[in-house]
Amino acid sequence: MKQILLFLFLNLFWINISLADLYDLKINLNTSEEITEKIKIKDGYSSKCSVTLEDSTEKGLLSLNTDGYRDRVNILIALELEAGNDSGLISFEYSAKINQDGSLGRKKILNKQFSGSSNFKKEMKLYVNVFKNMGDLMFDSDGYYPDYGKPLTRTPKIIDGKKLFRKMINLVAKSVPKQSGQLKKMGSHVIKNSNINVIKEFIGYSEINGERFNLIRYKFKINYNGNKSEYRSFLSGFNIDQIAFFHESGLPTVVYDIIPSDDTWMNHSMVCNIFKNNSLISEISIPMLKDASQLKKKTKKNLNLEKEGIIEKIEKLNDLYKSGVLTEEEFKKAKERILN
Repeated sequence: MKQILLFLFLNLFWINISLADLYDLKINLNTSEEITEKIKIKDGYSSKCSVTLEDSTEKGLLSLNTDGYRDRVNILIALELEAGNDSGLISFEYSAKINQDGSLGRKKILNKQFSGSSNFKKEMKLYVNVFKNMGDLMFDSDGYYPDYGKPLTRTPKIIDGKKLFRKMINLVAKSVPKQSGQLKKMGSHVIKNSNINVIKEFIGYSEINGERFNLIRYKFKINYNGNKSEYRSFLSGFNIDQIAFFHESGLPTVVYDIIPSDDTWMNHSMVCNIFKNNSLISEISIPMLKDASQLKKKTKKNLNLEKEGIIEKIEKLNDLYKSGVLTEEEFKKAKERILN
């Protein structure tokens, strides 16, 4: 469990750089638009993204689900670990109001769940605060999310990097109270002795499986000029350059790391499904975007066939349940496996 939790913590907050390559996605990037219509989250759409976290003895599932409604958007972050007697679940559901102009209002926690073995709860106690405070960064206009209620523009947006870095340090400090003072001291020193450059730019859109995805490139770099060697080695890895894919409904999907980092394995293993009124309309993942043949295979026709196959399997399960072959618990578990 400790290995998976360590991976999760690094992915949520800290970056460690390896050698970089330029992106090699097999997509047709349309750069003809200089400016789009206002980006709004559309009612009836949802994105369901998940990635398996696994080592030799443990297995986990991290889910990021986003649902759009007429007047609000809900996000569910859930981590489920399977490690024998150390299994458990932690999840938080957040909600933000959608204002009349399409911008997002204040966020709040709708509900949370924290269950599992005593050892799971003991080791996950720290991460409860991490998950809780993640809501403060959801749909943040200073992150790679678009500025909802405004159009995307090819003109790069320059973000106040020092302000954003302070916000991130404060978030981590809230999550780990015992190290709060030390983290804030480090943050203040870094802000005073660094140039922090953050740029966000709409680079175009791509048609994937018949659906439009807007691409936002996000770059975050700290140029540290201070004399703390222990900070320098850490900050040298705090370098982000990635492309985020947003469905035309305004919902987030996959992220491609131009500069690989510790969380690249997770970003590039994530699979996102887009639904409209509960019907699957598109699937997207980084491996798919690197293989043009996969893009051709995942057409709308195939997605409809996939949906029909799911319905057929559930109908067969229902028949087995009604005939008494399956118990209610077995039926529910099998149905959940098919739907996921």
